[in-house]
Amino acid sequence: MRITITAKHVKVTDTMKEYARDKIERLDRYFDRIDTIQVLMNKDGKENVCEINIHTDTHNQLSAVVHNQDDMHAAVDLCLDKIQTQLKKVKEKLKSHKGADKRKKLGRDVKRLTQRLPRIDEASYEDAKNE
Repeated sequence: MRITITAKHVKVTDTMKEYARDKIERLDRYFDRIDTIQVLMNKDGKENVCEINIHTDTHNQLSAVVHNQDDMHAAVDLCLDKIQTQLKKVKEKLKSHKGADKRKKLGRDVKRLTQRLPRIDEASYEDAKNE
């Protein structure tokens, strides 16, 4: 996983870069197939803007942008919250639910086989039961 942190129109200190890098490295917990992460920190007037772009090896591209007036730390945290939910959603879509599919197939097979069986009259059922 490659992490690129860039700044536009603002001076980002080394502590801020380390803070963002530490938080971003935790994204492996949510999705382990991340190739590259690009973080763009920007100052737009009075607002601090944090943008995170993620490229995965499953050809997914995720992006989250947050505008925050408080500080850059809060913008990074809010942006990470957004990207975490997106990563969870991608992982859930990639997950295989084979157990549910097998149960559905088994139900269809049982229904199809029972439809092929010959029908038993109630009279012949009672006769067989009494013998």
